Formats: sequence, structure tokens, C-alpha cells
Amino acid sequence: MSGFFSSSLRVRGALLLATATLSFACAGSSEKTNDACTPDDADGIISEPANLLLTVTDSGFVPLVVTTQNTSDITLTLANQGTTPHSFVVDCKPTANDDGCPMQSCFPSDARIDALAPGDQATIMFQTPLVEGIYNFRSDLPEDAELASGQFVIL
Repeated sequence: MSGFFSSSLRVRGALLLATATLSFACAGSSEKTNDACTPDDADGIISEPANLLLTVTDSGFVPLVVTTQNTSDITLTLANQGTTPHSFVVDCKPTANDDGCPMQSCFPSDARIDALAPGDQATIMFQTPLVEGIYNFRSDLPEDAELASGQFVIL
């Protein structure tokens, strides 16, 4: 019977050691990110680079909807096929949540193109936000108030 208890203690000890090792590994991996924001990721895909081409005319952007993944490196080229200057900015969106994220999610400041002359094009590079959702993009020039805006859908 002492053999049974001895084996049982060894098994328990091994289980405790495995549990402690797993707990330490999990704690260590979350500490490496130093990021309190941990939103749900609906599709489980992140960081998928994309090259995007947008066209802007005097009536709006084409395409109106662009779908990308969160935390993806984006290269975006905007071509102005209109007769007046147009710009490109992405609006922030509210992110009320319990995931430790800020109350507002935004694209980085380099996700912007200032007034682009007719016939010109510009290319920018940026990373999409961590928080999924729909972010509106538009021209922020005062004369473009009626210009159709578009949407970045971050999955």
C-alpha cells in the first residue's frame, strides 16, 4: 500500500509542477505584451498586410468599403480623379468595452493624406488599429462636406 501512496504522491507532484509551469508560462506571455487592451478578435486573424488602391472623384471614394484585419501593415494609394483637391482621413470610433481599451479607437496619425491635386496620387503606410469595427474615412476639406465618405471595416 505504501507503493500506491508513493506513486500517488509522485503523480500529484508532477501535476502540481506541470500546473505551476503552465501558469508561469501564461503569466509571462501576457506580461511581454505590456498592453492592457485585449479586445475580442472575431475571426482570429490579425496582422495581414494589404496593398489598397482608393480613387476619389468629385462625388466620393471608390471603393466605398475596404475590409482589412486588425494590426495589419497597410500600404494605401489614393488617386484623385476629380477636378478639385481632395484629402483622406480616418475618423476615430467609440469603443466602450470592458477589455481595458481606450474609450476611443483611432487609426495612427500617418493614416492621412493632405489635399491632393486633381490627377495626382499619394501612397501612405500605416498599421490598422487593434480594435475591430467600422471606421469612417473621408476628405476633411471644407469644400468636400457633401463628398460621399467610405468605411474601413476592421475584422
